[in-house]
Amino acid sequence: MLIAFAGLPSSGKSSTAKALGRLIDAEVHLEPEESAWPELVKERATVGAFTALTWFRTVRVPQLFKADETRKRGGHSVVDSYYDVLVASYLGDDAFEWLLSREDPYFLAAKEMVKADWATLPKADLLVFLQLDEKTWHEFMSRRDRDFDRTAELNKHFEMQARMKHACQTAAEAHGTRLIIINQTSATPEITARRVLDSIGITL
Repeated sequence: MLIAFAGLPSSGKSSTAKALGRLIDAEVHLEPEESAWPELVKERATVGAFTALTWFRTVRVPQLFKADETRKRGGHSVVDSYYDVLVASYLGDDAFEWLLSREDPYFLAAKEMVKADWATLPKADLLVFLQLDEKTWHEFMSRRDRDFDRTAELNKHFEMQARMKHACQTAAEAHGTRLIIINQTSATPEITARRVLDSIGITL
């Protein structure tokens, strides 16, 4: 089984993915923490948003293919980001203008890339969307205290959540992926992971 997570930045995807992996003895693939980002990402304003975005893609896409190989061997894999499959549904939306502007010279190239990713990347068996209210999200953002979040002023873009949720629903219908929505709280990642298992119907 391949399980993927989606949700707002700081919604708890990575910590819940790790906790779930421990519970079901699954291989876990995580996005790099900010401390591991190269200078090109930190200098996004200079090198361009598209350059930064494609660096993240070179990390996430191989993880998705590795997770798929584990699934084919009969194992379980968890990835903490399904961004590269979902982004085709919302790139160019007003709520994501901070991600890549429609005026960016690489915007059309990015649109073609994400369209191909939507069609060709491995698809999850189960997609877990972590949904949270705005107050809790701001608490999580403050707790993570990431420089990029402040620079991009992500806390002003809570409307991203509705667009991401719709992208998950579209992907679930188009790809035959099972979608579960977890209302995220300030509970520990272990508790949230057990709620995911309860929703799947797995008893440990």
